Amino acid sequence: MLAGAGSGKTRVLVHRVARLIEQRRALPHEILTVTFTKKAAGELHERCRALVGQAAADIWVGTFHGIAARLLRRHAGEIDYPDNFSIFDRDDQTRLLKDLVKEANVDENLYHHDRLRLFIEREKNEARTPDDSGGPGSAPELMPELYGRYQKRLVGLGAMDFGDLILNLVLLLRRRPELLERYRERFGHIMVDEYQDTNHAQYLVVSMLAAGHGNICVVGDDDQSIYGWRGADIRNILEFERDFAGAKVVRLDQNYRSTANIIKAAAAVIANNLTRMGKDMWTDNGAGATVTVYTSNDERDEARRIAAGLEALGQGRGEAAVFYRTHAQSRAIEEELVRRGIRYVIVGGTRFYERQEVRDLLAYLKFLNNSADDIALARVINTPPRGIGKVTWERLAARATSRGEPVWGLLASGSLPERCSAAARSRLEVFAASAKAWMSTGGTGVAALLERVIEESGYVEYLRRRGGEDAESRVENVRELLTVAQNFDADFDARQLEPEDAALGPLAAFLEELALAAEIDEYGSDEAVVTLMTAHNSKGLEFSHVFMSGMEEGLFPHARSTDGEESGVEEERRLCYVAMTRAQVELLLSHAVTRHVFGHNERNPRSRFIDEIPEDLLTHERSDAIARARPSFFASGTADSAAVVLDDPDARFKTGMRVAHPMFGPGVVAKSRGGGGEEKVVVNFDRVGLKKLVARYARLQVV
Repeated sequence: MLAGAGSGKTRVLVHRVARLIEQRRALPHEILTVTFTKKAAGELHERCRALVGQAAADIWVGTFHGIAARLLRRHAGEIDYPDNFSIFDRDDQTRLLKDLVKEANVDENLYHHDRLRLFIEREKNEARTPDDSGGPGSAPELMPELYGRYQKRLVGLGAMDFGDLILNLVLLLRRRPELLERYRERFGHIMVDEYQDTNHAQYLVVSMLAAGHGNICVVGDDDQSIYGWRGADIRNILEFERDFAGAKVVRLDQNYRSTANIIKAAAAVIANNLTRMGKDMWTDNGAGATVTVYTSNDERDEARRIAAGLEALGQGRGEAAVFYRTHAQSRAIEEELVRRGIRYVIVGGTRFYERQEVRDLLAYLKFLNNSADDIALARVINTPPRGIGKVTWERLAARATSRGEPVWGLLASGSLPERCSAAARSRLEVFAASAKAWMSTGGTGVAALLERVIEESGYVEYLRRRGGEDAESRVENVRELLTVAQNFDADFDARQLEPEDAALGPLAAFLEELALAAEIDEYGSDEAVVTLMTAHNSKGLEFSHVFMSGMEEGLFPHARSTDGEESGVEEERRLCYVAMTRAQVELLLSHAVTRHVFGHNERNPRSRFIDEIPEDLLTHERSDAIARARPSFFASGTADSAAVVLDDPDARFKTGMRVAHPMFGPGVVAKSRGGGGEEKVVVNFDRVGLKKLVARYARLQVV
């Protein structure tokens, strides 16, 4: 199903599931439905329950990572993992990668842990193991070797990162063809939501499971593929008909969310993309207000206009959102909202499960669930402080590595390094005794174990001793985590688990649920509270009133997208389309004549995406200061706001011509192709080197 924005795709998906069950074409446990967020999975499950009753409990519904984790728990031994393997998050990855880079004694700038992490994520998204790695684009040359070391350490720790959940499932299904055939027969009907966001590894999982019966239904929108930067491959949806011969394409092109003017404006923007399947979105909703374009003097003026618009909504601002391309843009908007006393929430700020005290206690639980998890043990062995310092830990880790066993193996057996002092030995023995006692706590649930750890470790007293203005807030977070555990225990006891899943104890299940929680799942709107978020985070949401800030060349579309191939601009345009179609009633697009970015004052033309909207759908507003200063420059229309500064509008930039750019400074034209409004130039700038630009948007001046 090619489902446009606001077209009710979830409703269609739910009714398809219900129809399969009601017509006895499939039993509930034979239906596998994959989504991208826990929130979406939960909503789909509840709506299925409303249609088919208790039978919905047997439908396999979950995220890619959740489904993969469930299958891997069942068959972990086939790939040399324990069934209680840990799932490493970004912080765990970073700690391990930092250690590896240090141990390898390589250039920490060339092989920075963030750069190495991105390389590994890219390889896993493409379903490449360390043995497959090292092809074109894999430089620096030691990246594949470090990837291999990283994987060996993960296996030794009994841990997987998020990329492993999908990659290891691919490897498992390839290694065990009889297991693949078993699950092909089990899942006779497969449905995948948001198919345009799948990466290659996810595509392989779906393709392998669907091969043979071919009963696969995917729902997606190529116009909303905005995650190429994290591995999503738009070709998966564009080439679906080729991959599954005889596939039928059903277009859901009626929008139930937005006014006609908003739909027409968004459709006009996305129509400029060449790589798309194409659909004509329409709605029975009224025309509504035109889209407002506000030209501000600078980011402070822009923030004032947005805040004024929010103020005018009164209590209705609880249904309003402000979008921006990058997190840094929120500062000016936040300052203005604070000045006016307008409450707001930022989606993508520090999440509950990322707070230090929560991470500390979850590390205790990770270690107690998987004693081979040295990363978790390193975090808790001296938290709260027990006099077990860095030197002692390094000696323990070195001895454990030399013996090929986890650090807990030494602590549990008392085989401590000879160089440990008597005092250090005593402290380690006390900790080991406590850990053994916690590990022996069985059958009482996660909350009881957590409460015992908190009490016997003295963690709350430790937080209070540290003091600070947020001490009580941190204690409240500890209590909240206990509440989460209590709610989980009550829910876990009521679950009807399949026999193969029942072996997974409540502690492992609890940690898995938290590890797989998605950032956007925590979104919630309170009355009269404005929501601030990046355009990427807006996907899947809707608001009555939307304010899109920073609609300027170099910002949206982002400068990175305009330096390379046209595909970069096309993904930015899809992102713009997604953001615009979140609005139900009112949409405002704002851009600034000047903007302070990292200490520099930049002047960039308004975004090409604004210029792609027909004038009859727009209402222009501008700062009074601008209107008095240079009204002709800011008149509406493409020509005034985006024209190249040349006497003859059809003239081309010629090789060797000296030019200046408002952001990149002076440079020399190295190449030009195309003409008129389609001309593209490559300029070798004195300060930043080669940049590829679209002439009509670049505001290059001949100097």
